[in-house]
Amino acid sequence: MNQEIITKAIVIKSVNYKDNDKILTLLTPEHGKISASLRGANKPQAKLKFAGQLFCFAEFCLVQYGNNKTVKTATEIESFFDVAKDFEKLSIGSSLLEISDKITKEGENCYLVFLNTLKALQTLVFSSTSPKMVLTKYMLEVFRICGYELIMDRCKSCGAKFNNNIFMNIETGAFVCKLCKTDECMAVSLGAFNIMKLVSNTDYLNLSSIKAHSHHLDEILVLLNANFTGKFDIIIKSLKNI
Repeated sequence: MNQEIITKAIVIKSVNYKDNDKILTLLTPEHGKISASLRGANKPQAKLKFAGQLFCFAEFCLVQYGNNKTVKTATEIESFFDVAKDFEKLSIGSSLLEISDKITKEGENCYLVFLNTLKALQTLVFSSTSPKMVLTKYMLEVFRICGYELIMDRCKSCGAKFNNNIFMNIETGAFVCKLCKTDECMAVSLGAFNIMKLVSNTDYLNLSSIKAHSHHLDEILVLLNANFTGKFDIIIKSLKNI
């Protein structure tokens, strides 16, 4: 007897397969990351065409045949497809999905990643928050979830309070003072550092209250991207478009 799995999921990856099918990567709250085929998704009149699109958030009914899973039905919960109407939001949204895919493995619990991906997409699409700030918050949360929370109170090496001379060790993610910096460190402006601290301590719903210059958010994302690559040895291709 074939087993059915009913789960909420976000489509974080969608690849064409054969003439009309797709292979989906689904991020779920209780079953981790799942691969499933969606048959006939590319046909013009396909009823489940929406379920094969990136950013789809729906309740899926999956049927398991041996080691393979197939989408039987899907019911949309919330639409994030409007993200495609704005190039910056699309680029940021693509980065959110790519990061979530890179840091999770099939079958492993990833509830917190799912929850933060959902919150980030909701904030990106339905609020006035800067898209770059949403990505900043998401990356900071990813570090925290994975056990690499960035500590920004004092110099990680000597414990001194920060003034205008702040540096980030790209390999470790530690913030250090001028006296403790090494060749692996990048300078961080005080403005960018303070924004990062605010974003880290603010939930998604209240991010729009933070005022930040675009150049500071750009600086932060360069730092976080470099740190992400240093920690996970992964390059997020979609970040090149930001």
